Amino acid sequence: MANHMAAVSEEFDADEAEDKLVDEPEDPSIVRIGVIADTEVTLGLLLVGIGYERDKFHNYLMVDNDTPLDAIEQFFQNLYKRHNIGIILIDFMTAKRLGTVLDKCKKLLPVVVILPTKASIVPYIEEKERLRRQRRRDIYL
Repeated sequence: MANHMAAVSEEFDADEAEDKLVDEPEDPSIVRIGVIADTEVTLGLLLVGIGYERDKFHNYLMVDNDTPLDAIEQFFQNLYKRHNIGIILIDFMTAKRLGTVLDKCKKLLPVVVILPTKASIVPYIEEKERLRRQRRRDIYL
């Protein structure tokens, strides 16, 4: 009985390995999402299933302050030109770095969406709070 179970297990492993080697053609009707953002945002989006890899192409780029602008621009152009990318998500700080490139984007698809991050929201909230306190002081004077 144990030998039979081992033989069945080996057959199953061999079938599973063969299935992984078969490269299915890409469905042209599937529209994907591209991501260019900091590590925190990109990892969050990968955890919800946005990640995609095919023929050594990833639909995401994790950006930090040391990432060269040329590399970001090149990756953005690659995403923007692909037929199966419908949305490109870019964090606010990266979008600021890509300002001139984004100004040239005139196609209907892909849609470029700029995501706020903690780094971009905190200064805005602090300024808003400072103005609120100033207005309250002005009321009492």
